[in-house]
Amino acid sequence: MQQRGKFDHSLSFIMLKTKNQIIILSFLSLLSVGLLDFYTHYEITLTLLYIVPVFLFSYQKPISQNYVILFSLSVGLLWFIIDYKTHQYSKELFLYWNSFSRIIIFLLFSIILKRIIIEKEQSQIISEQKGNLEEINKKLGIANADLNKYIGIAAHDIRNPVGNILGFSGLLLREKENPNLSQKQKSFLEIINDSAKNSLQILNDTLNISQIQSGTVILNKTKSDYIVFIKKCIELNNQLANGKKQNIQFNSSIDFIEIEFDSSRLQQVVNNLLTNAIKYSDFNKQIIVRVTDSENNKKYLLTEVIDEGLGISDEFKNSLFEPFTTTSNIPTNQESKTGLGLAIAKKIIEIHGGTINFISEKGKGSNFFFSLPIK
Repeated sequence: MQQRGKFDHSLSFIMLKTKNQIIILSFLSLLSVGLLDFYTHYEITLTLLYIVPVFLFSYQKPISQNYVILFSLSVGLLWFIIDYKTHQYSKELFLYWNSFSRIIIFLLFSIILKRIIIEKEQSQIISEQKGNLEEINKKLGIANADLNKYIGIAAHDIRNPVGNILGFSGLLLREKENPNLSQKQKSFLEIINDSAKNSLQILNDTLNISQIQSGTVILNKTKSDYIVFIKKCIELNNQLANGKKQNIQFNSSIDFIEIEFDSSRLQQVVNNLLTNAIKYSDFNKQIIVRVTDSENNKKYLLTEVIDEGLGISDEFKNSLFEPFTTTSNIPTNQESKTGLGLAIAKKIIEIHGGTINFISEKGKGSNFFFSLPIK
């Protein structure tokens, strides 16, 4: 590579700017060599001189490879004519053989030179593009970090007033404290309360995704019984499932296992998978939560959330864990959806050192599962 660089540098002084300059100088050089050969008859001494115009013509950016081949043929033809006029051969075959050999040499030499200049040009373009891409990526990284920072600040600041709206609207909805509320006023307050709940969920999800993507999330891992943890998550979601007369069934191949995890963050994952299962399953359906350990040396713990819901179409399967991706499915009881929950879940599982995925078929339910390292 260093020798190639020195070679390119040492030859850079002969690079000409226009095609006309190249053609004129190359043919003048060829004519000079040809005249010198014609008048001196020093064929062996002048052999390498014919390479000079070939080199001058071939090693130029504006000249295409077709022009290079034509010029090489011209050099070979000129040499043949001079050789024919100035030398006698015992057999004419020798003359044609010499001419053919020289033409092949000129062609190969010129094509190799042209390939060198093309590769050099491509290398320069790639190097410039790589530099530009690195600069763009650097700027995008800074812009993305700033964006995540500002989103986090905005979400955090807006969350407090939205929480106040949710709290006070809930307070006003308590009939014993507001016995004089008309049905119309109560309806309005319910709309305000529901909107505040949805807004708070969106803000919390936005704050979570901005923290995770900016890399500012620090896991607070503690060693806990994972089975007890999962049972608590199910208990928290039982009320939501009971509202749709659904049954959450828990199956586990183990009764007790301690692993290190951030219970607060992991609860977000399990709650998201369970609420999705509840949302997209109809009334009177069953949801199964299953925990099993891996068969190979018990390195991973597998958790599955299996529902009998709407399932997921193939068109959404590749992008389901991307932020703001929502399927065409409509929750069976008009529940809200933001498209951030699964993206957050994926990030949380990954920073725990695990993986998350799903199996689903449209109209036949879904199985969302994630694995966590036991050690």
